[in-house]
Amino acid sequence: MSCQVFDQFNEGNIALTSSGEDVPAGETLEALARWADECWASEFAPPEVLERAPGLSIADAYRVQLLRAARTVDAGDRIVGYKAALTSRAMQVQAGVEEPLMGTLLRGGIYPERVSIELRGFRYATVEPEVAALLGRDLAGPGVTRLDAIHAISGWLPCVEIGDLRTAFAPAPSIQQLICFNTLNAGQVFGGPLQSLAGLDLRTEGVILSINGEVRASATAVEVLGDPVNAVVFIANKLGQLGRVLEAGMICMTGSIVAGVHIEPGDDARVEFTRLGQLALRFR
Repeated sequence: MSCQVFDQFNEGNIALTSSGEDVPAGETLEALARWADECWASEFAPPEVLERAPGLSIADAYRVQLLRAARTVDAGDRIVGYKAALTSRAMQVQAGVEEPLMGTLLRGGIYPERVSIELRGFRYATVEPEVAALLGRDLAGPGVTRLDAIHAISGWLPCVEIGDLRTAFAPAPSIQQLICFNTLNAGQVFGGPLQSLAGLDLRTEGVILSINGEVRASATAVEVLGDPVNAVVFIANKLGQLGRVLEAGMICMTGSIVAGVHIEPGDDARVEFTRLGQLALRFR
């Protein structure tokens, strides 16, 4: 999707309005997307977006996120799926936000397993173990149900999200801030092989996260909205509200099962699932 196409966003060309003196006159969602890109590329923590645009709605924050993704696609990347964020209570407490959010996954953010990942340029890197769904059919929301999602999912993969807390969690950021900055996603690693849904109850899927051989977190996937399938439903319906479809072949990351754990250069991370397999990551 081109960044030039704004009519599908309805309000994409409308200037934001606010009584705040710090909001640039005639600010648009496109301008906010450019500003967010510049902030993310900077070595400094980005300012709170509501300080720049106090009137920014959650719906328009998602439009900013999608415009930022479109700018990256125009530069040669592609969207490979979407992610649910803050789907476990542990992550919501960590972020100070009490509802799940959606982010966009780009091909350029996928790291191969067992390849050393460079952390230079990260402000505060974290690892977050998740399960990911591969879609075999389109899911067009709103109105997608749990059964719709089960029929559309081809199988499950183990994965790890690499976060970058460019936006500090103290004080808690606004929901709009997290959405505009793509829920602080900085990459992901997928394992395999693809596991069928048949006989697989992900609510009981356990995960152990170890850093340098020390167990740092463990839980079961019931923490993810009661069942990771519900995270796929959430993504499909959120996209439907934005006029988009979750397409066959896309990946849905369902959110970290445990709170994100900080990692530094030289660390080794190991994620062990009950049935989905294991992932090993090295950072430099």
